[in-house]
Amino acid sequence: MNVALRQLRAFLAVARRSSFTRAAEDVGLSQSALSLSVRQLENELGLKLLDRTTRQVQLTTVGQTLVASGSRLVDELDATLRELRDIGEQHRGRVVMACVPAVARSLMPKCVAYCSSKWPSISLSIDDSAASEVIRKVGRGEVEFGIASGEIVGSDLDVQSLMEDPFRLICRRDDLLAKHRNVRWAQLAGRRLVMLNNTSGSRQVIEATLASIGTQVEVFLELAQPSSVLGMVEAGVGIAIVPELAAPRGDDAALATCRLVRPEVSRTILLLRRRDRSLSPAASAVWAALVHLYRNASRSYSIRGKSA
Repeated sequence: MNVALRQLRAFLAVARRSSFTRAAEDVGLSQSALSLSVRQLENELGLKLLDRTTRQVQLTTVGQTLVASGSRLVDELDATLRELRDIGEQHRGRVVMACVPAVARSLMPKCVAYCSSKWPSISLSIDDSAASEVIRKVGRGEVEFGIASGEIVGSDLDVQSLMEDPFRLICRRDDLLAKHRNVRWAQLAGRRLVMLNNTSGSRQVIEATLASIGTQVEVFLELAQPSSVLGMVEAGVGIAIVPELAAPRGDDAALATCRLVRPEVSRTILLLRRRDRSLSPAASAVWAALVHLYRNASRSYSIRGKSA
């Protein structure tokens, strides 16, 4: 059986209006084209659906049955098509993504608010994980896309730079280094460092920078989360080097944030997704929002104190 949707719609229009003339006007067809569609439907079913006279059009018993079930089917199909159209127009959908904790804390609140205002029916699920986990989850297809930093290995990932995130020195406000607005990397020699561990995309950059200028530090403690690193610094365990996105606010009562210079070093925040999978329309909207809000954005904190 090969019943076309246009044939069913034509029949339902005639049944609703009890007139081929009025039904043709409703569906935007000529009367002859409408009549042909109804005849084709009857021929395909092998049943008479309408009794036609010169004065009126009446449903047969079988026609009444088809109106009851056919109307419901067409309504359900129309609702489904409208829902798909809304998804296609980025009006609704659930986006599952992953990002490093500093990005989740610093960038995503503004992005979520922007998307909520622009596309209220888009919902987000954000997995805040270490950079290595973000890369792994994107690679395995557990999330639609991710935001991370560090070296990305694997040709199966499409990687795009989003913004630069410079490194900052974090110390207690009673530390001698807190008096300086700019601190040279060489001034960290011999200091006790609280570091992000190897799951962070920043660790390699920090170690490479210290090695390049021959500065020796004592890595006293390693932690996975930037917030834990800051807590240890506040407790007086040591000083820390973290990306600016992970740094405390400039008005933090306990901790000072200083600009690291000679050299000035930053990590690149990266958007990544699988090459072999298209983003859903909703995920594409969130990706575009991140680019709109942050690509080429400059980061700056209010760092008060004297210059080194």
